[in-house]
Amino acid sequence: MAACRQRSCWSQLPRDLLSCIAQHLDSRLHVLRFRAVCSSWRASVPLPPKSPSFPKQLGSRGNYPTRKGIPSFLISRMNVYRICRPGFEAASDQKFWFIKVEETKEPNKFKVLSPFSRHPIKSMPPSFPKELNLLSFCVEETVSAFSIRQRREDPDTDVDDHNPLIRKITFASDFISSRSAVVISRGNLWRVTSDGNGNPWNKFNSNIKFRDIANFDGKFVTVDLYGIISERDENTFSLEEIRSTLDQTASECERYFVESCGHLYLVVRDLYICSDQVYYYPKIDGFIKETGDDPVPVKFRVYKRIPCSGDEQNEYDWVEVTDLGDQVFFVSTDCSFSFSTQDSKGCHGNCIIYVDEITDVEHLENKERYEEDDDNNELWHLKNGRVGLFNLADQSSGSLALFPEYLAMFWPPPTWLMGDQASSSS
Repeated sequence: MAACRQRSCWSQLPRDLLSCIAQHLDSRLHVLRFRAVCSSWRASVPLPPKSPSFPKQLGSRGNYPTRKGIPSFLISRMNVYRICRPGFEAASDQKFWFIKVEETKEPNKFKVLSPFSRHPIKSMPPSFPKELNLLSFCVEETVSAFSIRQRREDPDTDVDDHNPLIRKITFASDFISSRSAVVISRGNLWRVTSDGNGNPWNKFNSNIKFRDIANFDGKFVTVDLYGIISERDENTFSLEEIRSTLDQTASECERYFVESCGHLYLVVRDLYICSDQVYYYPKIDGFIKETGDDPVPVKFRVYKRIPCSGDEQNEYDWVEVTDLGDQVFFVSTDCSFSFSTQDSKGCHGNCIIYVDEITDVEHLENKERYEEDDDNNELWHLKNGRVGLFNLADQSSGSLALFPEYLAMFWPPPTWLMGDQASSSS
C-alpha cells in the first residue's frame, strides 16, 4: 500500500515543479525520457523541437550538376551514446558502454558504426538486440556529429563507406535558417550554403591544410596542420581571432578539438618527435609511415581555451594543461569526445584514447582498403592494434587491448545488453 501511495505521489507533483525540473534537462533525449514517465509529466512539458531532418544530399563541387560520374554526398547525423546497465544506481561497480549509431532514411532506424571509424559494423553478435528500449536503460548522449559519405548520381548506387574526399563537416547552430556548413576536404576549408538553388562551395585559402573544425560558443573554430587556430562568426563567417601556433617548433602534427565540461580543448599528437619516420602526404590528406619495423613513438599535448585578459587583439588564449582530472579524451578524425571515469571501477582519468590513423607506406602502395568491420573477425582497428591509450601523467602509451577495463567501454557489447537480459529489463 505504501508503495502504491509513493508511486501516485510522483504522478501528482506540481506542474510548476515539473517545469522547473525540465528546464535543467540538457538534451532532447532527456526531455523525451522525462515525458515518458507518466501522463501528468508528459502534459507538463512540451515536445522538444526537432533538429534539422537528416540524411540530406549535398551536391558536388564545381559547375557540373548534370555530368555523369560527378560524386555527390549524403550527410547523416551520427551520435555516440553512453548506455548504463539496469539497476546502476545500486551497483558499486557501475558499468556502461558506448555505442555509435548513424541515422538512416527510415524513421527510428539506425545502423551501428564501429566506435573507432565511420564504417558500419556488418555483422553484430547474434544476440545483439534489434530494438533498444531507452526506458530500460540510462542513456546519455555523449556527442552528436555528422557523417558524410560519397555517392554517385545513380540513386541505385550504394553509398560508399570509404570516403577519401571529406574529412569533417560541421553545421552552424541555426542551420535551419542559415543553411550553412563548414567542410574540410583534402585539407582545404570550404563553406557550403544550401539555399534550395544548388549547393555552392566557397573555398578559403588553398595554401593552408586544415585538420579539424569545431562549432563552439557561436563560432567556427579551425586548426591547421601547423597549429594555427582561427575563429569565425558562424553566421557572417567573418574572421574574429587568429592564434599563432602553440608548438615550440612549428611542425606538421595531427590535431583534434574536444569539448569537455563546457570548455574547448585542442589535443595535439606530436609527430615532430618522429619526423624521420612519419610525414604528411597531401594526396591522401594524412600521415604516412616510412618502411621499417621501428614503432612510432606516441606523445600528446593538450591545450585549453580560456578567456584572455590584458590582450587587446585576442579575446581567448590557449594554455597547456597536464591534468584532465577524472576525464578521458577520445580522439579520432571521425569524432572526438570526453567522459568521466567517476563511475568506472578500475579506470582512471587524465588519459587519451586515440585511433592511430597513420598509414603504412606499404598499405598505400598496395592500394589496400580497410576490411569491413565484422564482429566475427573483430573490429579492424582493434585487430590491427590501431587503437591506443596514452597516459598524460607519465607519458606512457600502449594498445587499448592492454587495458581491458577501458576496452570494455567500447567493445564487445556487454552481456547485460544482449538477448534476453536486455528484453527482460523492459
